[in-house]
Amino acid sequence: MGHRAFLDCWLSTILIISKSMDILVKICAILALVGLNAFFVAAEFALVGMRATRLQTLAEAGDRRARLALRAFEHLDDCISGTQLGITLASLALGWIGEATLATLLIYIFADLPAPFAALATHTAAGTLAFASITFLHIVLGELAPKSLALLHPERISRWVAPPLLLFTKIFWPAIWLLNKAAAGFLHLFAVRPPAHAERVHDPEELLLLLSESRKHGLVEEANAEMIAGVFDLIHTSVRQAMTPRTEVEAVERGWPLDKVIEVIRRSGYSRLPVYDEDLDHLVGVLLAKDLLDFLDGQTPFSVDAVMREPFFIPETMRVDILMKALQERNAHMAIVVDEYGGTLGIVTLEDLIEEIVGEIFDEFDQNQMAALVQATAEGHLSVPGDMPITELNERYHLHFPEDDYVTVAGLVLAALEHVPIVGEQVQVQGVTFRVTEMDHLRIERLEIALPLAQEDQQAS
Repeated sequence: MGHRAFLDCWLSTILIISKSMDILVKICAILALVGLNAFFVAAEFALVGMRATRLQTLAEAGDRRARLALRAFEHLDDCISGTQLGITLASLALGWIGEATLATLLIYIFADLPAPFAALATHTAAGTLAFASITFLHIVLGELAPKSLALLHPERISRWVAPPLLLFTKIFWPAIWLLNKAAAGFLHLFAVRPPAHAERVHDPEELLLLLSESRKHGLVEEANAEMIAGVFDLIHTSVRQAMTPRTEVEAVERGWPLDKVIEVIRRSGYSRLPVYDEDLDHLVGVLLAKDLLDFLDGQTPFSVDAVMREPFFIPETMRVDILMKALQERNAHMAIVVDEYGGTLGIVTLEDLIEEIVGEIFDEFDQNQMAALVQATAEGHLSVPGDMPITELNERYHLHFPEDDYVTVAGLVLAALEHVPIVGEQVQVQGVTFRVTEMDHLRIERLEIALPLAQEDQQAS
């Protein structure tokens, strides 16, 4: 009897150890599956959120992991399909092994409870707690934590997950290919096509939104943000909006003597002047101030024809970005803007184009122009020049006047009045009152603007 009891005890111990080891192995498998699920989730969000430009620098410096991450990014569709396959397999295996294992473990724990509570715990609480535990592990450790980590450090995570992910994708390539084809075929039934690579990159409007968000969070200085936004605005800006209008063009006549030409250069402060024959509708060249240096000794005969250069004529509808490229190709700094009838509308210089990006540039000869900009009146209104661009008025004071029908504030007022005004005449447009304060014959020289209260508060702040 003693030997039999000992044998039964020994067999019971072996059975308990065996079951304990089985549960321990399954618990390790549960943790491994949660970790595997976390890996695929982190890989998916890291690849989607990474910036290839950051890894490009590391790859060029010889970082092998960065090169592999870029390779995975270049085959994003396949790698994302691989992560989805991995997540699905890990989740199914976790549900298959995890709940039954934890329920068995909880049954052992509840076995020592009094009889009625033990039966209730075994049949109800064990299964519920096992399901809740697996769900918690799966969501928190297998989904949310790796997702947050990948979104926080997408480039760093991508470097580490790319090598095993590429290996997994290569091993399961037949399954991934089949699943991709099946998904594409299903979408084709509803006339939905997979997105092209070009549709995944940012268009200019999206880049401006990203730039605005970066500026709000202090990652980009406001001046730099405005400069970058100015570059994108070039494609929407015509030379008519950037040019110096005909009424403000300083020019020299073809037959003028040297002293008269020098007087115009001295008075205007410009280093380049258009040359006309009879009037501004017959511009024949461009004169550079530096070309006059050889004639200052008074011994060399001078004529404007001898020094003027070939003019560059452009239509008023040409875009600023196209003109900038054309000036670079021609090694020129000035273009003459003409209308559809061949008449001169104005001139545009390389400095005018740069000002469309960086804002107004004032040199030593521009002090009078600087004083002629926006001034405050005694009544608290604004005094502005008539040739102030509508775009600048809208930007400064958060207004919304249309920018296609007219270029300047004077053009807006003339369109609203429908006649040539006299000094003191006023008109209201979109709640803003404009009063003409100075006229130069038929041209509005200066206006006084009374902004609505909301805009005045923003100006004061």
